[in-house]
Amino acid sequence: MTTTIDYRLISTDDHIIEPPDVWEGRLEAKYQSRAPRVVEIDGEERWVFEDQKLINVGLSVMAGKKYEDYSPKAARFADMRPGCYNPTERLKDMDLDGIEAQVGFPSTPGMAGQTFAEANDKDLALRCLQTYNDWLADTWCAANPKRLIGQTIVPLWDMMLAVAEFQRGLKLGHKALSLPNDPPSMGYPRLCDPYWEPLWDAVEEAGVPVSLHIASGSQKRSLPLTPGEGAPATVFITVGPTANFTVIADMLFSGLLHRHPKLRFVSAEGGIGWLGYLIQRADEVYHKHRHWSKPPITEKPSFYFRRQIFANFLDDAVGVTCRHHIGIDNLMFEVDYPHSDTTFPHSREIAADRFSQVPADEARKIFRDNAIRLFNLDLA
Repeated sequence: MTTTIDYRLISTDDHIIEPPDVWEGRLEAKYQSRAPRVVEIDGEERWVFEDQKLINVGLSVMAGKKYEDYSPKAARFADMRPGCYNPTERLKDMDLDGIEAQVGFPSTPGMAGQTFAEANDKDLALRCLQTYNDWLADTWCAANPKRLIGQTIVPLWDMMLAVAEFQRGLKLGHKALSLPNDPPSMGYPRLCDPYWEPLWDAVEEAGVPVSLHIASGSQKRSLPLTPGEGAPATVFITVGPTANFTVIADMLFSGLLHRHPKLRFVSAEGGIGWLGYLIQRADEVYHKHRHWSKPPITEKPSFYFRRQIFANFLDDAVGVTCRHHIGIDNLMFEVDYPHSDTTFPHSREIAADRFSQVPADEARKIFRDNAIRLFNLDLA
């Protein structure tokens, strides 16, 4: 049996490297001078916002580069592939890679709005966050709304404001909500805490998914990416995909998915090889320990997982072998453009190789149909 992939793929995790003019001329005069802006500091281009001075980490813009040229050093826009920050060029790169549509995550605002959630002036932060959601709709996604899929970010510090911005994002055309996978690192409660209930009610009613990207906690934590040391950087990159292990376990046992049966979460960029074990282990723990621990759930954790948790992967041969333990309907593909893990520009070749012995109907679900269904995409 050899499966042929004669259709374009859908990527459920890619990244937008925002150009320097995202906030330019879009804010009220009292906020404009304090909006995020690119400034030259000590020979590096840095995004400056309040006391935060953020760089475009080199490893976040490695699409099309040789592995020998990978570097974590600050990247300049002039040295990036234009598809990193230009939506028209992004579409060209998608065509080159055989990708029909992609779900985008922000960079400068943080993958879930962490930059603004950690701001001192929350009025300024709210307007900058709203402006990003506007730009995402009227500039980035507007280049082709069927192919460039936006996700709303919301003010984490006020759930009523968060609900309002989430609902506004729906009207702008965004197809999902992006939240941090580790709110406690930013001083916010765990996602299963009652604090989030108003937002869960709104999301459940809207019927859109919530993306939880790995490494989307505090923007103020430094990453161990110093070359020469070896272990800190390589260990971080190696274990990073398992960052959602605890998050998902918390959801399965906390009662969050039991209380909100229509909520759907995406574990983004975490891979899938470890999910088979997590599901098996969670069911075993439930069987042996539910009598004394009394978790607020009435079904095995695997029931809630298959009903409400989705996960994507790039090149995960181990995960493919245990796909039935996880659930064929719960798996999706990602390209991770333009980050260093990206399969670009060889996504179709990798997909065809890894799925050469997978039944055609299963492959099509994972590479295309599951994403269309989950994100309610206007694609056949």
